[in-house]
Amino acid sequence: MVETERGAGPIPSTSSRLLGHVGHYLALPVWIFGLVAGALWPTFTLLLLFFFPKLGTVSLALLVIALFTPLDVPCPKFMTRYLRYCTTAASEYYPVTIRYVKREAFKDTKKPFVIGYEPHSVMPQAMSMFGSQPHPDVLPELQHARLLASSAGFWAPLTRHLWWWLGARPVSRDSFAAQLRSGSSVALCPGGVQECLYMERGAEVVYLRRRRGFVRLALQHGTPLVPVFAFGQTETYSYVRPFIDWRTSLIPKSKYFSFVRRIGYVPMLIFGSLGTAMPKKFPINIVIGEPIVVPRVDSPPPEQVEEYLQKFIAAMQGIFEGYKAECGYPTLKLIVY
Repeated sequence: MVETERGAGPIPSTSSRLLGHVGHYLALPVWIFGLVAGALWPTFTLLLLFFFPKLGTVSLALLVIALFTPLDVPCPKFMTRYLRYCTTAASEYYPVTIRYVKREAFKDTKKPFVIGYEPHSVMPQAMSMFGSQPHPDVLPELQHARLLASSAGFWAPLTRHLWWWLGARPVSRDSFAAQLRSGSSVALCPGGVQECLYMERGAEVVYLRRRRGFVRLALQHGTPLVPVFAFGQTETYSYVRPFIDWRTSLIPKSKYFSFVRRIGYVPMLIFGSLGTAMPKKFPINIVIGEPIVVPRVDSPPPEQVEEYLQKFIAAMQGIFEGYKAECGYPTLKLIVY
């Protein structure tokens, strides 16, 4: 087991620490707050149009511009610096630590990888450590991966561009395949937002047993699968899920689950430190497993897809059981759906 450590360095002054705290508040809540603000902006605009038509018209114009400005516009230099600062601030705030089951397994590898990151929890925020502004302890072979995210997030004004510039792309079969053909690694949470439906307090939950698509695409391109588990990420936000945590018979559970799959996200009340969008300060330990080498098969049969899916699940379980005590969660259990 290998863990990267940094030198202690000089002790920062009080003013530097204060500026650091302010910087954290400018960088860390932006992803959750941006999604919430994006969801509320249309409602706010309608209210303005009704009560203050001129302001409402301005808000509507800005909303339309934010939603329909092409995503592939070049990232401004100041936004590149901001995104770099966001990942740096996150790695220092929690802090984020990177561990490898077998670091040397990635040496001299020229192929792209399919990085299967778990769990999703409220948001798989530490997956950004593999993106366009990578964590310094992520090996070069795994850096600058395309982060495949729910397409619903790309309808959030302003946040959609931040995601794009960070290296995120809407998750779809065509997008997935295009990235691998171009030679880019991809990072995704195979369980996706479905895991938000099954999350349990006091346990880690992954939804993998029916997730064959990412394995099939890895086989079609001969791309190794890399299991990754992030300990501590689940603790950074609390949540309440209407119709799941609040017992009610208004909407049958099966129909609610179907509705969630259609819209691409789970409606939740999310809150972090002191009820704000600021995440709680819990160490996040990312454990990167040994790559699972797969053959290249243009049309892999179902039994072969299932074989490698089971290998991926077994590797994820092995990471969890092998590292949970070291990462501070000796009694935590993993539930695999």
